[in-house]
Order: sequence, then structure tokens, then C-alpha cells
Amino acid sequence: MLADIGDGRSDNGARRGSDEPGPTGPPARPRPETRISRPCWNRRTAWRIAAAGVSLAAVVSAAACSSSTSSAPPSGSGSSSGSSTPSDAGSSGAAQAANLAAAQAALAPYIGHSSAFPVTEPLTAKLPAGKKFVYLQCSTPICAEVGDLLQGAVKGIGGTMTVVNAGATATTAQAAAASALALKPDAVILGAISPSLFGSGLKTLANAGVKLVSLQVDQNVAPFGITFNYLGTNLSLRNGQLLADWVIANEGAHANAVLYTLPALDISAPVQQAFQAEMAKDCPTCTVRIVPIDVATIGTTAPSTVVTDLQAHPNTNVAVFVSLSAAAGLPAALKAASISVKTVGFGPTAGNLQDIKDGNLTAALDIDFPVSTWTAVDAAARLIEGGKPTASEQAGDVPEEFLSQKNITFNPNLGWSAYPDFAQRFAALWHTS
Repeated sequence: MLADIGDGRSDNGARRGSDEPGPTGPPARPRPETRISRPCWNRRTAWRIAAAGVSLAAVVSAAACSSSTSSAPPSGSGSSSGSSTPSDAGSSGAAQAANLAAAQAALAPYIGHSSAFPVTEPLTAKLPAGKKFVYLQCSTPICAEVGDLLQGAVKGIGGTMTVVNAGATATTAQAAAASALALKPDAVILGAISPSLFGSGLKTLANAGVKLVSLQVDQNVAPFGITFNYLGTNLSLRNGQLLADWVIANEGAHANAVLYTLPALDISAPVQQAFQAEMAKDCPTCTVRIVPIDVATIGTTAPSTVVTDLQAHPNTNVAVFVSLSAAAGLPAALKAASISVKTVGFGPTAGNLQDIKDGNLTAALDIDFPVSTWTAVDAAARLIEGGKPTASEQAGDVPEEFLSQKNITFNPNLGWSAYPDFAQRFAALWHTS
């Protein structure tokens, strides 16, 4: 089933501001009027299931929440893994138990600025015009956003792109792979949807000579025929550590945190694993609970699940989200229940950013979606030319930054990028400028 990407966007797919960056570092913090285009969220059921990508291997009801010990490993099935011994809020020993210096040092590269631009090596030659790209798009709004950005990148490199709706089931994913094969593409890109849903479809594409590039799939992709996976498990592990560091830096040894996971997402288990490990290492007296949320309830009953959990655990002072999209609609629910708690999570949607700007959510660890999606196209182009992705692409380099209310000087509906001139940078690398 084919779907047209909505128009009304610039050729770049997204853009923000006019600041001139240095040769490697990001530009200065943008002025309030600077922005980068994002999809028009009111064109889609944006809050129905917003997340980084869906793997239907395990969708678990949030009603299954329970408590045990924090040392339990993350559960792929979504079972809760409870709390550690709470810190003694009145003990000076507890105050010394949190390694604040380590947490603050870990956060420093992600506060107020981002990492270097991930690609600096030009293509060996300009990609021949008309190369065919196919995007296998999952059912979430984040996947649709990635599709919009990919459209601009493919146009910028001189190719053509077709979007094939992969949906959220094995039936729709396998039909999408068959449709892609019929298009005879040079490259296929897929988001964080589990490759197992496609059955043998991806391997059939690979056997036909198609270059397959996946974005943030947290598993070994080689058996499925995927040529290159950009932003895999290492990114999720790093994000889990950073979210824990944020909790420790903001609440110290008195942190009483809950991590709301999304077991249906590939990213959830490694984020949980790293979060628990970092909390145990740098704040052993902190309390940590793990509560799964059913991805299908995002934008519907997920806020009531969170509120019910917080009411049952009134000492919780930090709510952490594997994907902040699960906090859609949460501010109103918290207000109605008279609950005050700090909130932080990875991968905010436009609505989350607006909530942060309004002071209704606390912070987000944001990934530079425009740069990361254009980097995926860059990697695909290098594979088409017979080369390999760059060392930085293979390392999973991508700009990330913690955003709080003071940082959102841009229009939240139009998103965030550390590099407003990313299209020009890639044009120089692609010999199209």
C-alpha cells in the first residue's frame, strides 16, 4: 500500500534559523524566531501511538504493573521490576550516597550544546540522478515525521522516494516488503520497526541487490539482510545512562524515580537496562521502580495509568519515560489529580516540546531528527556507490541535547535541530551545491 508524503514543506524537509556554524561544532543557540519544519501534527492521529518505532513482539498491558527488586533485568515481556530500598531523606549518609559529580560530568556534553556534526567526508562522486529510495514506514507519528524528513534528503541527493506503509503487524509489514520489491529500488530505509515482522521480505530485497539501511533497531540486523543499522543498541544504552544521570543530578540521593517503559519498542529494554545500572552504580540509595505501558494506550489511557501509579506511590519525585511520547496528555491528568512530579524522557514529540515550554513537563533528551535521517540517506548513498558508511556513521554519532523550558526558544510545533544549515552541509558533501 503506497502513501504520498504530505507537501507544504521546503525541499530540505526541515529548516531552522540562519546562524552560521563553525566548521565542526553546532551554531550558537538559535534566536526565538528560528525554527525547523516538522510535519503538521493535526493532519495525523498524532497522539494515538507516538513513539520511536514499534515491534509487535511484546505489547503488554499496563495493568500488569507490580513491584519487586531493582536488580531484576529488563523484561522483554514488560513485567514490572519494582523498587530498590528507598533513600533516607533525613540521613546525611544518604546525601553522600549519590555521585553527583559523575552525573553532572556525564550530562555536561548534552546541556546547552550538542555534539559535532556526524558526517564530514564527501561522497566519492555525485550520486547518479534518479536513484530509487523506498521508505518502509511504521504506523507511529514519529515514523511519519522521519518519512517527511527523508523525502527532503532524497530529493536533495537527486533521487526519488516512495513511501510504503508497513503498518504495525507482520501481515502489513510483509505486504510492504513485497510492494517495495516490485518498485526495484536501489535502497530501502526502515525505522525502528522490528525487522522480524517482515518475515523473509527484507532478505528477498537484499538478495535482489537492494541496499537496506535501518534506523535505531536494537537487535542484530544481519540475519534479516539489512546492510547497515544506524543508531542501534549503543544509542539506547547511552540514553538510559543519561536519563539516570539527569535524575541523580536533579534529585541526588533522595531520588525516588519511576521509569515508564514501552516493552513493544526495541529501544525499551536497553534503555531500562542502562538506566537501572547507572542508578545502582551512582545512587545505590535511590528508589527505582519500573512500570510498563502498553504502546497502544499512548494518547488515550496512558495518562490515567501513570496517574494511578503515582497515586499508589506518592513519594515518587521523578517520572522518567523511555519515550516521552508516552506522556502525551499527562500534564492535564497530573493537574486534575493534584500531583507534582519532575518529568523527563527521550525523543519528545512536538506536543511534548510545547508542554515543556509551557512548564507542564520538565525536560527531554532530544535527538536531532533532521540530521539523523539525512545521515541515513548519506549512508545509503555510500552503499549504492559500493563503499561503506563513514566511521562516525558506523559509531552511531548523532547530535543529542537535553532541552528544558529555557532552551525552547523556537516554535515547538516546528521542532529542534542543532544544525539549522544541515541541508547545505549535506549538499556540499553530496556535490549538489
